[in-house]
Amino acid sequence: MSDTDLRHALRSGNPAKRARALEEQSRAAANRVSRTPTKVRDTSSPRWYAPTMVSLLVIGLLWVVITYLFQGQYPIPYFQENHASDWLLNGNLYIGFLIMMVGFLGLLRWR
Repeated sequence: MSDTDLRHALRSGNPAKRARALEEQSRAAANRVSRTPTKVRDTSSPRWYAPTMVSLLVIGLLWVVITYLFQGQYPIPYFQENHASDWLLNGNLYIGFLIMMVGFLGLLRWR
């Protein structure tokens, strides 16, 4: 079927003729596709990425739990000793949640 015939068939009011023309057009397009294999670039994350991010989540959780169990004295006693009256009193909680946030944001970028 020539290009002119194909164009006329696609504009035809006859549904069977139009369907046949579309099928012919898709076959022609399939034959034009290159069948040569091409190397697909690997876009996945490295194998160590997910375990590292999950480890950060667990470490952050343990940090927060230890802070609550020892009433802020551990893992870093500096905040209780030197900032008893200001917002840095909860510095251990800030550190724990920051570690968890880094792990969570890293998992969002995991592929």
